[in-house]
Amino acid sequence: MHELLLFAQIPLSRHNQLLRILCGIAGTQPQRVVERHLIFMPRKIHDSRGQQVGGTQTVQNQQAQALQGQLHGELFHLQLVGEIDDGQFADEDGRTLEGEQEEEDEVMKDAAGGKIEILAKPEPSPLKAPSGDSVEKPFYHFEKQRWSLRFHDLPEVPVRRPVTSRMVSSVDIIDGNAIEFMDALGYKYVSEYILEGHRVTHNNLTLLLHHIMLFPPLPPNGTSISSPRKSLPPYCSLVPLDQSGGYVLQASALVQDGTKPESITLGISQLKAFKDMMKGVVELEIGDRLALDTRVK
Repeated sequence: MHELLLFAQIPLSRHNQLLRILCGIAGTQPQRVVERHLIFMPRKIHDSRGQQVGGTQTVQNQQAQALQGQLHGELFHLQLVGEIDDGQFADEDGRTLEGEQEEEDEVMKDAAGGKIEILAKPEPSPLKAPSGDSVEKPFYHFEKQRWSLRFHDLPEVPVRRPVTSRMVSSVDIIDGNAIEFMDALGYKYVSEYILEGHRVTHNNLTLLLHHIMLFPPLPPNGTSISSPRKSLPPYCSLVPLDQSGGYVLQASALVQDGTKPESITLGISQLKAFKDMMKGVVELEIGDRLALDTRVK
């Protein structure tokens, strides 16, 4: 599968304006996107185990074989990508934002009905089950997270095409232990980040207005970072990769069969038409090929 791309950098001050423009062009509401990206790199000695463990038991065989075929020769970083919800981030007290909002909504309902008088913001209390009993409710289940294994090839040299073009592959891990799956492939955990933004669909194009958020550093108490964190930190503790708070607009078109020139040409023409439409609003450009390089140096 081929991915055709154009990019634009957006300052924080123009984020809301541009999002409204994109929604107006597409005629749809934006879809909130929050993704957790785990980055893996191959070990020095590739471990080609034959035994399947964890998530390998339910990964589609044809897709997995195609992905492994693309990795022969060069060594690339791979990513596990999982969708998360805003409410799964902890607040500063370790409770979920979602749980706190539900609790405040109940307080406001009681106040509107004259049941209570609000004198101050209520103190945090245990989350409630539907029956009303207090329960321990973890705000994020790492073991229950659904993952997709993604591979991005080095983009082609932009000589003939006015867009960034690269091969991509995505394999859903339906069940099992995804970390054991990566270990079986011979890959080790390196780092992770949060992708946060909004997605809008315009014809066959996917418009992603997003920025990258980094996890806060762990306290210097000898905690190992050789494996992903089992919980999510408070959202307010995430650190933007771009310290100015800027966003990136990514316009992309997916081509299922990159061997068909007419499919590539159609995707390029749609991106060019969108680029011309956005002139005077944003300047969409080809991405930096080396910045998109996923090879292991």
